[in-house]
Amino acid sequence: MKLPPGATGFNPPLGDQVSIRAFTALCHHAARSIDATLTGVTPASVTPNFHTIGIAHTRHHIAVLRHTTVPFIAFARPQAPGDVTVAFVDHPDLAVAITNLTDAQVLTVEQLRTPLSQVDLSALDPYEHDQITYWKPTSVGELLFNFWD
Repeated sequence: MKLPPGATGFNPPLGDQVSIRAFTALCHHAARSIDATLTGVTPASVTPNFHTIGIAHTRHHIAVLRHTTVPFIAFARPQAPGDVTVAFVDHPDLAVAITNLTDAQVLTVEQLRTPLSQVDLSALDPYEHDQITYWKPTSVGELLFNFWD
């Protein structure tokens, strides 16, 4: 896997910000297609570097995360207020529904757990490499979906 420029959320290419409105609409359509409902919307800010949409499906609640500058989506357990850890999960039905509506890639838990030592980071600029050195993420998921400031 090769991570594109802006993967850390720092120094992203200009014009590549995804809007919370577009992401919310995407999740609404995907949720509806699997008989699920949206339960909340949390836009990205300085930290975290991703938008979060809560979805309830049967008895399960899931957080859909969308990186703000690179086209990656992940699923996680909902976080408590102030929690800065992300517990990634898979949801195959929702992944198919989202994939049918967007070109963004839905990452699996296996992909998110990939050690950075096995990832091509050559497209990242020196500032992003400085952030990696400082924050010390160990996996793709920790690098992509972070609360760094």
